[in-house]
Order: sequence, then structure tokens, then C-alpha cells
Amino acid sequence: MLSILATTLLAFLPQAQNELVLTDGTVLSVDKILTETYTAVTYKRGSAEGKRPAEVVLEVRHALGDSRLDDYAYAVEAMESGNFAAAVGAFRDVLADESLLKRKSYSWVKQHALWREIRCMNSLADFSGVSETVDQLLAEVPDSFFYAPALMLKAQSKVDGGHPAEAKQVFEQLQADVDAKGLPERWRREAELGLMLLDKSLKGKDRQRALQGLVEKNLESYPTVASRAQVEVGNAMLAAGDFEGARAFFQRILDEGKGGDGILAAALSGLGDCAYLKALSLDSPKAQAPYLEEAILDFLTVASVYREEVRLVPRAMFYAGDALKRVGDSGSARNVAQRIRALYPDSSWKKRLFQTLGLK
Repeated sequence: MLSILATTLLAFLPQAQNELVLTDGTVLSVDKILTETYTAVTYKRGSAEGKRPAEVVLEVRHALGDSRLDDYAYAVEAMESGNFAAAVGAFRDVLADESLLKRKSYSWVKQHALWREIRCMNSLADFSGVSETVDQLLAEVPDSFFYAPALMLKAQSKVDGGHPAEAKQVFEQLQADVDAKGLPERWRREAELGLMLLDKSLKGKDRQRALQGLVEKNLESYPTVASRAQVEVGNAMLAAGDFEGARAFFQRILDEGKGGDGILAAALSGLGDCAYLKALSLDSPKAQAPYLEEAILDFLTVASVYREEVRLVPRAMFYAGDALKRVGDSGSARNVAQRIRALYPDSSWKKRLFQTLGLK
């Protein structure tokens, strides 16, 4: 219990040092981050300067110990505690502080605050806000380190908002920018995967083969793209009823632990799907129970640990609530329903769960 409490408290302490998190999982501590653009991140360690291509940097973390960053640190804390609405307002206050943003040593704050605001809006399912703020970020910080991730999130927000044709346009813009702006090749591959997922003509085994081809194409040079494609291979296997094959794909991704929270959340959600669908394939409630309990744990972990993944969280809450009802824990199922109503009142998953549980 003490270790859990300590971990929780530490999570809300200001970032103590400058760090680069690389796509292979390595965390590189540095004395100073000099620049961060869509092509490279430069830094100092001692008296020596270093440089990493942007495509191998998953995250840039700035030390937040200086009191002039207290408002930004508060906004980050609000975001990481799941208070996304408060965080959006706090980040906007930071962005209005011209005295901070004009300081050369804090020039990084603008793009980080805008990027975090975008992510908070996404977590609130404010898809139009995501799109507008992505446009603001790219206009005000045109060489932003978050240039390509922001376009990816804009495309996903278009998908989640029910506008696949607009999502296709964003992915095509990202592909064009690889050539026009010199973005890392990784983002052409990410856009290729995004476009493939939008292609409704690819079905069944053809879809699975195409996705597996992307896994093999990117496995060595672009492992994060390969991991995202692997998740989709697993989803294609699930759609074909191959629960064990899908489970192996999802578990491998989780064991490797690479690619960031979005990939890990998707893989964990996939494991939950495997257990849930396996349970439903069995006739006996007694035989179903252990699979449903496994699914509940996976889905609730997605909902609690990966709260930014708004594409997955309301869905995970629906299946957790449904599985809780099936194992006879109606009280916990109602608790999940109340939580999804508080967080995502307009979500179709909320409506489905309330109908399933007979709630109003």
C-alpha cells in the first residue's frame, strides 16, 4: 500500500529533469533541451551537444522546477489527474502569459501547452476543438516537434467524429508533407496505415494480409508503425473469430512495451475483446465467468490507466459494464455506468450501456 501511495504522489511532483524518451524505450537524461522540431531534437549533456532525429524520439520532457513554470506545472498536473476541462483552461492561461512565452529559455512552452490542450480536448471528445487547435499549433509553431503527431490526432478526431472523408484528406496532407517539408519517413508509413484502415474495400483475409504486409515492411526501421499495424492484425483476427491468434498478437505488443500509450491501450483493449468474445462463445455461465473476469480487468485498466485514449475508453467502459452484469455484479456495473455518464454524456457507448443495464 505504501509503495502504491508513493507512486501516486510522485506522479504529481513536477518533472525533476530534462529527458528524452526514445521509441525503443530508452530514457535519456540531459542537462538542457536546445531545440525540438519535426526533424530533430538537440540537447546538451555537460559541455557536449547532442542530436537525435525526431523520428526516434517518442516524448520530450522538460524540467518544471522553476517557479515561473508553476502555472504550466499545475496544468500538467490537472491533465495527468484526469481533470481535462480544468487543464484546458489552465493551458490557455499559460498561453496568454506573454512574459513567459517571450523568454528564450521557455520558448518550448507554447508548442507543449498547445499539444497538451489538444490531447485534453481529445479526451473530452471535443473533436472540433481538436481540429481547430491543431491548426493553431501548426500556424503558430510551424516547425513544431508535434507537427506530425498533431495531424495524426486531427485525422483520428475526424474518424471519431464521423467524418472519414475529412480524415482521409488529413492523412493525405501528412503524406505530402513528408516530401514538402522533409518530415521523417515514419509519418508517411503512419499515414499509409491510417488510409488502409479507412479503406472499406479491404475485408477479411485480404485486410489481414495487407496489414501483416505493413507490419513486415516497418518492423525493422519503424517499430512503432509496425506495432500499430500489429494491433490491427489482431483486430482483423478477432473479426475472423481467431481468438487465440489475436491474443498472441496483443500479448506480444504488451510484452515488448514499445510505441507509447496509444498502442499499449489498444493492445490491452484487444486482449479484453479476446476474453469477452471467448466467454460469449461458451454456453455455460460457469465456463464464461473466468473469461469475463479477465475482460473486466483489461477493460477497466484501459479506462483508468489510459484515460487520454478517448477512442478506446468509452468503449472499454461499455464492455466492462456489460461483463460485470453478466457475472452478476450489477452494483459495479451501475457504478461504471454513472462514471461513463459523467465523463462522456453524449457517447453512443454510454447510451448502449444504459440500455443494456436498463437505466435511465
